[in-house]
Amino acid sequence: MDQQQNWDEVQQKEMLLKTEILDKGYDPERFINYMELQKENGGQDIDMWTYQELILAITQFQQLSQPQLDQQFQAFVSDRKSDIEDKKLSYVDQHQENQNSTFVNQQKEQEPLPNKDMNIKSDQSQIHLCKVQDKKLILQSNEINVYITKYQRIPGGIFTSSYYSYTVQTDPLGWTVSRRYSDFLWLRDLLCKIYPGKSIAPVPKKSVLKNENEMYIKKRMKYLEKFLKSIFKCELLRHDKWFFAFLSSKDEKDFKQIQKLSTQVQKVTKLEQIISMDGKVSLEINENINAYNIEATQLVNSVDLCYRKLRKSSKQLLLDFDQLSNTIFNMGSTCAELYQISNKFNQSIPLGKISKLDILYISMNNMLVQWGDNLTAQIKIVQEELCYFFKFHHHSILILKEFMKQKEQAQYEYERFKCRLEQKKNKLFTTQDFSRWEIPAIQLKALQDSNLTQNKEISFQIMLPQETEVQEDLKKFLTYYNNQQNVEVSKLLENTVSEFSEHFKTFCSLQKEQLAEQKLTWDQSILNLTNLQFPKELIKKST
Repeated sequence: MDQQQNWDEVQQKEMLLKTEILDKGYDPERFINYMELQKENGGQDIDMWTYQELILAITQFQQLSQPQLDQQFQAFVSDRKSDIEDKKLSYVDQHQENQNSTFVNQQKEQEPLPNKDMNIKSDQSQIHLCKVQDKKLILQSNEINVYITKYQRIPGGIFTSSYYSYTVQTDPLGWTVSRRYSDFLWLRDLLCKIYPGKSIAPVPKKSVLKNENEMYIKKRMKYLEKFLKSIFKCELLRHDKWFFAFLSSKDEKDFKQIQKLSTQVQKVTKLEQIISMDGKVSLEINENINAYNIEATQLVNSVDLCYRKLRKSSKQLLLDFDQLSNTIFNMGSTCAELYQISNKFNQSIPLGKISKLDILYISMNNMLVQWGDNLTAQIKIVQEELCYFFKFHHHSILILKEFMKQKEQAQYEYERFKCRLEQKKNKLFTTQDFSRWEIPAIQLKALQDSNLTQNKEISFQIMLPQETEVQEDLKKFLTYYNNQQNVEVSKLLENTVSEFSEHFKTFCSLQKEQLAEQKLTWDQSILNLTNLQFPKELIKKST
């Protein structure tokens, strides 16, 4: 029994190493060297490590390897960027590039060298230094746009199933790449890891039952395009290196290698890991932001309910138009039957034919069919301009609610850690067990000589410094989330005004066109019916 348990544990360890080191593209030799530094012969003998120790060691190694990941990515991309650079030179004006580089150099001369420990305080706000986003000159123009131009079904093989490939085109850069649905999911998941304070636009959910439906594929294509366009609207995300690779890496093997490198990316959990355009994170704590966020949470929840109603009403409108158009088509079919009856009657008698009756029923049939066609066109408009539109923006609200849940989780983790640490410090202070305060002996002796170890407030500040630092990091990250909720909600509301205004201008134009077509139908019907009543008078007027 013991041998079997040991064998199972060894297999678990081997699977863990394969999944976390080999499959994620880490250098195994470097990992072995790291393990040997932790324990003598530790890099060679897996039995020297418990499963939990192995998990901890792997996590620490992955964190230390993050800078190496950036170097690997840069090396990989630089080896393959010659074709991109050629297009870049043809697009970017050299004079503008020189001006920009001069400006950057001037900025570097004026700005002090970054210091990770530096906090700039102003009133009740702090500015923490973080990573700077690497701006790509080729992506700075506002004229750049991204489209999904077509989709293609790729048949499966013996070991693979069929899938749909989407052609992503970036103009005027001339980039054209093929991407699967899973590639879009990969990009979004990665951006969520790297930019925890950003509300990333949604991608449509995968539906096995609808995957082969052409209308569903077209709808998904439209959503995926909106997802890419929303990334382009955000300057920070537009310059992300993984997004750049998504748009520009044409060779499938190269792109798969980039995706393999991305498995090493760790979720950002500290302020210094955050990326911003200027290398600064602003933390502000005041009652206005807190009050705004409380009201914003209620607003988002209420908007969520309203979007659900709008989506339900849009679907009902779709059914109503469908039912109404079918009813009108049935009326047109009945008029066609009347024509058949009238025509049969006129054909069966030698005298007393009423040919105008045939024309009347034909005119009524045409009028009703054209009316039904107009309502059928409304079905397509309602589906695309109301159903799909409200669904997409409802998903944006749901994404924002997910972000708010992340903030709530950060608050829960901070409060829980703070409570436990306070209990622990209380116990250590009460027992005066200085050996467990985790402070240097010299500092402890100085405090004892000054009798400050009896001061609870000072003791709490100095004891357990590492755990106190963890608590402070959790507090800062919570403050960051709090600030970002303010930013993201404001951005959503502003985007709602601009996007809804633009969208419903298009909707109104479509309705105007439909009304104009329907007016022509009514005008023609009036003319036909009038001719049946007063044909001679109309002929005289026309002459």
